[in-house]
Amino acid sequence: MSAVAQLALSPHQLCKVCIELDLSKNSRLKDMYRQPEFHREIVIYLRQYDLEISNESANAQGRVTSIEVTGPAACLQSFVDRYLYTDAPGIAYNLEYT
Repeated sequence: MSAVAQLALSPHQLCKVCIELDLSKNSRLKDMYRQPEFHREIVIYLRQYDLEISNESANAQGRVTSIEVTGPAACLQSFVDRYLYTDAPGIAYNLEYT
């Protein structure tokens, strides 16, 4: 069963993905605030899927170290499948449900 089909059958809906950028194995996510082309690609993807970065946390030097992505459940799952498939849930990212 696909992830989208499982999500549709779930009594709880995915509502947020919290990502620790430094722990991500995906170089596009890890470097999205240092490489303009990566940032542009991800922002375009977020817009296309009606997702948004709802929160950013920065370290003492001002470098963004974590983000929260919110939007429709199926679109969030698509984002996870595209950008976080090699990362460990609970370490590099957490999923929050309603």
